[in-house]
Amino acid sequence: MTDEFEQAILQLKDQFRRYRRLITLVVVVIIGLILVSSVFYSIGPEEEGVVLRFGRHADSTGPGLHTKFPWPIEQVIPVPVQKINTLEFGFKTLAAGRVTQYRSPTREDLQVAEMLSADLNLAHVEWIVQYRIADAFRFLFKLGGERSQVQAVEDTIRNASESVIRWLVGDVSVDEVLTFGRDRIAGDAKQELQRVLDSFDCGVTVVAVKLQTVSPPDPVKDAFDSVNRARQNKERAINEAKGERNRLLPEARGKRDRAIAEAEGYRERMVRTSTGRANAFLAQLAEYRKAPEITRTRLYLEAMEELLQQVDEKLIIDESVRGLVPLLDLSAAGSTPAAKKGGKR
Repeated sequence: MTDEFEQAILQLKDQFRRYRRLITLVVVVIIGLILVSSVFYSIGPEEEGVVLRFGRHADSTGPGLHTKFPWPIEQVIPVPVQKINTLEFGFKTLAAGRVTQYRSPTREDLQVAEMLSADLNLAHVEWIVQYRIADAFRFLFKLGGERSQVQAVEDTIRNASESVIRWLVGDVSVDEVLTFGRDRIAGDAKQELQRVLDSFDCGVTVVAVKLQTVSPPDPVKDAFDSVNRARQNKERAINEAKGERNRLLPEARGKRDRAIAEAEGYRERMVRTSTGRANAFLAQLAEYRKAPEITRTRLYLEAMEELLQQVDEKLIIDESVRGLVPLLDLSAAGSTPAAKKGGKR
């Protein structure tokens, strides 16, 4: 057995001597490929590469193909600087889509969402914070190491956001939180959260803070819903009244302007007519002063002409005529006092 074992070892040594060069060549090729692959690196379109040289920040590169010193001299950490990250508070989304699925509220979710308002009422507030990485180097090295950095930044944003929202909700009444104050609280929360994160110098920009669900506690939820419905009905009635006012006002203004224009036209016409009549009277007065008898006769004739034009049937009797009865059609005109007087004669 010993001789057979020694012979097997000798055979292995002979085979190793034969393939040593080949094995050495394969090892060298593998090491060369590793070194070459570590020299070239690619950064995605939404990323920024942080180059570390012996663990110290050396450069930051944008999207594309780049070169560096091989590992372990330099290493590159890609950071998604264009990605919008979302943190949820008081709820958890399981699957987003046309019908979003949410996780059943846990005790921790309720503890985060329930907060006290200024009038000592309890409100259930759920919100989200959207942020992106503005400075990759600060994001990686200001709050923690490479492995724990993402979690460290998220924990910082969560703690700061919860503190800011509780502070803002605690300064207003529950009615303001539930109704018209939601947008203002969200805007103020975004500014204050950004200020807090800037003080940590963590290289994060807050994109938006949105209040998702703001509701009263379950025991008084029905009463609050009734109040909200009443306010909505009031707003709808106000909007309808404003719409009716906006419809009627132009119409009334048009009627007013038309009436004013007609009155001004009538006034102008009356002024011109009165002025013409006054001028005609003054002209007649001047002529009358020059020739009173002629002017009086002319005015009389003109008046009679105007008057007689308005009479349908005319009967003219000369004072010198006697025996008027034969000239009258008594069957048509009937008996008249003038006919009776002529018959007696």
